[in-house]
Amino acid sequence: MNDEFSRFHPLVNIVFYICVLGITMFQMQIGLIIISFIVALIYYIFLKKEWNLKFFCGVIVVFLTSAVINPLFSHRGSTLLFYLFTGNPVTLESIVYGFATAGIICAMIMWFGSFNIIITTDKILAVLGKTMPVIATLLTMILRFIPKMTEHGKDTLEANQALNGVKRQDEGKTIKAKIKKLKDKFKEEAKIFSIITTWSLENSVDTADSMRARGYGTGKRTSYNNYRFTVRDGIILLWSIVLTIATIVALHNEIIITYYYPTIRIKNDVMAYVIFGLLCLTPVLINIWDIKMEQIKIKDLTFFIISRKNRQ
Repeated sequence: MNDEFSRFHPLVNIVFYICVLGITMFQMQIGLIIISFIVALIYYIFLKKEWNLKFFCGVIVVFLTSAVINPLFSHRGSTLLFYLFTGNPVTLESIVYGFATAGIICAMIMWFGSFNIIITTDKILAVLGKTMPVIATLLTMILRFIPKMTEHGKDTLEANQALNGVKRQDEGKTIKAKIKKLKDKFKEEAKIFSIITTWSLENSVDTADSMRARGYGTGKRTSYNNYRFTVRDGIILLWSIVLTIATIVALHNEIIITYYYPTIRIKNDVMAYVIFGLLCLTPVLINIWDIKMEQIKIKDLTFFIISRKNRQ
């Protein structure tokens, strides 16, 4: 993975995500939500190096679903747009609030997508291994188990289709045939779920036996840490904390705030947006700086080689 931010100390990575995710989750200021979503999208695309159409279609579906749910159940607001077939009013304020909530959810999905790429199990162990070994072990086991369970489910589905054969898609177009097809599909998925559940229980027993055989829980355990905290790690850590505190102060003092009810009122501050934008852009700025430094090194090396040839 060609990402310079991932090469920083794990503590820097984890603190950055705690700061960004914390601010994104626990506020409803529309400007901060937009900034968080855009930067999360940029960084996720940068890490994946490709445009995953299936993933982004899923994000769009989540966004639209979350945006529609709020106006259906919340009818607060003074700007009436129309009435539903149930007779309940739909207001502009409830729609905007729904879009803001949907933006937070989608921004969280993007940030957690990059988090899953940057934060590996060994980084969690490096940060929490000594202070909270039980929590560190639990988190690493969860992060390892979920993708392993997903992969096993796909293998089970493929094996089941290979044994039973894939049924034709055009078996019937009547309602009875479609109902039978849905029943067969439900039975197949229930069978696969049962197989995966049984496998996960057996795997947990094997893991427990393996940990017990290696002496887990018998005494104080040691931990191995291959990461060293350097000056640049301290600078970025301080940078993240200072920008986070500045953003929290701006929110607490209502320098930036969005009121949704009874009418929409937005209080903006350019400096507060710049501060939060710099916080979110920290990984991107680090990668841009690294690319610039590499280009300067290449130019210096090229100039050195050319000058040496000219001297000869």
